[in-house]
Amino acid sequence: MNFKKLSVKKIIILAIILIIGILVINGLRPKEQPYIEEVAKTHDISTYYSFDGNISAKDSQEVVSKTNLSVKKFHVKEGDIVNVGDLLFELDNSNISSSLDQAAASVELAKINYDVAVGTSKDQQTIQTTNALESAKSAYDSAKLNLERVKELYEIEAASLVELEQAQTSFENAEMQLNLAQNNYDNLETNLNNNIRTAQEQLNQAKAALSSIQKQAEDSRVLAEVSGEISDIHVVENESIVMGTPIMDIVNFDNLEVILKVDEYDLSSISLGEEAEVTISSLGENVKGTVTDISRQAMVANGVSYFEVTISLEKNENLRVGLTAEVKILKESAENATTISMKALQFDDENLPYIYYYDKEGNVSTKQVEVGINDGIIVEVLDGVVAEETILIPETIINHMAMGPAGGVGIE
Repeated sequence: MNFKKLSVKKIIILAIILIIGILVINGLRPKEQPYIEEVAKTHDISTYYSFDGNISAKDSQEVVSKTNLSVKKFHVKEGDIVNVGDLLFELDNSNISSSLDQAAASVELAKINYDVAVGTSKDQQTIQTTNALESAKSAYDSAKLNLERVKELYEIEAASLVELEQAQTSFENAEMQLNLAQNNYDNLETNLNNNIRTAQEQLNQAKAALSSIQKQAEDSRVLAEVSGEISDIHVVENESIVMGTPIMDIVNFDNLEVILKVDEYDLSSISLGEEAEVTISSLGENVKGTVTDISRQAMVANGVSYFEVTISLEKNENLRVGLTAEVKILKESAENATTISMKALQFDDENLPYIYYYDKEGNVSTKQVEVGINDGIIVEVLDGVVAEETILIPETIINHMAMGPAGGVGIE
């Protein structure tokens, strides 16, 4: 009886030791890591260069006052569509009219003076100078003969000393007059040309003054230099303004563009004629664009060289000048590519990519893969995985990617 009780007690103790051993062994054995299955898909995948800029008008005109004249009459209003050469407004040129008449009269007077200088005046001066020279020669010859005669009479004491001195003085005066007349005659051509030149200069000055006033009169009718919409009018009729005052703005909203600043390291990947995707988030609009200009001169800021790249936008009635735009230009693309999610891709100690999968026996295993481009969400697999193949993602990775900093829940 005692023997049986002892045997039962031993059996119970052995059973307890066995259970504890099993629990310890199971506790020491590593738990199998849970996985989430993913199926490789066929997708088109693309990557882009992304830039920010603002919409601007390729064709625009800021009309500013070139004078101090006020606007007498507007011929357009805000919202009107104008073409190159259309009349925008007229300035008050009432004071210019009288100045224009005076300038025209000055030109006519200068033309008369010029005609006289090259015509009647020239002939008259030639005749007067020639006659003066002939008269001076005649007086000189007469004075010379008289002096010789008086000298002979003085030698025979038939003339007094006073008479001789008077004859000598008359001769010297006649000689001086002859020299003066000869000098005037010799310089006649030069003097005539000087008079003509002076008259010509006066005529040119009068014409220039008239032209300037005529231009002011023409400037009083201001025309459109670009085609587009009258976006703003800044003044009212008969308001006093000064030179340089903005009067109105014309914008061609059918010809909009975005100017990008592209750093020197990305410039080689952009070419003329390349298409771009343009997103205006504030409007929820996506429009197509085309690279139409790449600056050949860099702008340097903080030691980095930037080049201006112009993206011309397709017509869209909703676009507005000044809106912020995101421009994406294709970097790389692959069509019908075998893809998996980025979270399914693992990297070993040598930074070589691999994935988890089920082997033929149904056990979880790993294999290296060759990858191509990725867009941050999916990645192209060039070798190692085929479309519709099931791959595995460790659940710990899923949980880790869902967690934000310091264990917070991340927002995708």
